[in-house]
Amino acid sequence: MSRASACGWCGGLSNSPAVVIARFFLLALSSLVLCCMLLFSQPLLAQQQAEAEFYDSDLARIHQFYQALLDAHLSPGEQFGLPANMIDYAAIRSDTRLEALVELIQDYPKARLDSVDKQLAFYLNAYNILAIAKVAKHWPLQKLKSLGSFYRPVWTHYAGEVCGEKMTLRKLEHDVLRKLGDPRIHFALNCASMSCPDLREEPYLAERIEQQLEEQTRRFLAQAGKGMAYVEGGVVLSPIFDWFKEDFDMAGGVKAFLQPYLATIAPGWRIVDYYEYNWHVNDILSGAEKQRIKRGSNTWFN
Repeated sequence: MSRASACGWCGGLSNSPAVVIARFFLLALSSLVLCCMLLFSQPLLAQQQAEAEFYDSDLARIHQFYQALLDAHLSPGEQFGLPANMIDYAAIRSDTRLEALVELIQDYPKARLDSVDKQLAFYLNAYNILAIAKVAKHWPLQKLKSLGSFYRPVWTHYAGEVCGEKMTLRKLEHDVLRKLGDPRIHFALNCASMSCPDLREEPYLAERIEQQLEEQTRRFLAQAGKGMAYVEGGVVLSPIFDWFKEDFDMAGGVKAFLQPYLATIAPGWRIVDYYEYNWHVNDILSGAEKQRIKRGSNTWFN
């Protein structure tokens, strides 16, 4: 076969109906695959872009510093027959990360707290951190309450700044957190006292705040002598339920709030009594620390 004949045969083959149809099919298939790739990649790209835009490096640093402090200085313990997560205040006092954490809370932009979940998580962490810092600053002490008086309790003392605003622990609890409308905050706040709900082993996070508050509630209620205990005819409760009973009105009152958590007791039960609140700090004082308090203060028996 001549060169011209061969080329003519090839040309005729390339223009045959079967080849044209095959090429068209391959082109259509390629276009379909490309469209699918673009279709499914757009949401992923949009999600990645959104995550990059909304990543809050300042908040991430707060969580990182706080978690590091908890990992280093928090451990479970018991005192006066009460279980608690204990803070090593002597050690945390000299940990520079605590001061850095307080400064980060002070400088955090309030405008970024644009949802209730973000506010709950941030202000709960802020309260607990400022309570730790207050005790650490005055360590050793027997009770955080001993820093105040009947006329000017410690809760009204300056505790630090939060988002550029001067704060007391009372203001943070009553004027900020309670107004967010979730009574479970009372099981997440820790005022550095043995009868307080346990200081959580991790920061509160907006994306997990519902789960975390529910866990804190169940944990506290399971602590006899501290949260709740079954007795004949009903239950004994933490005085928190008495002090802040109006906060539970949104759930129908304290009893209505508690009923879902009472798996072994039928409706009709009553609140028999409230525990005495133990205000001793959530740390075990050494003998030397007790002597320092006794020599240097008249608040030993407060």
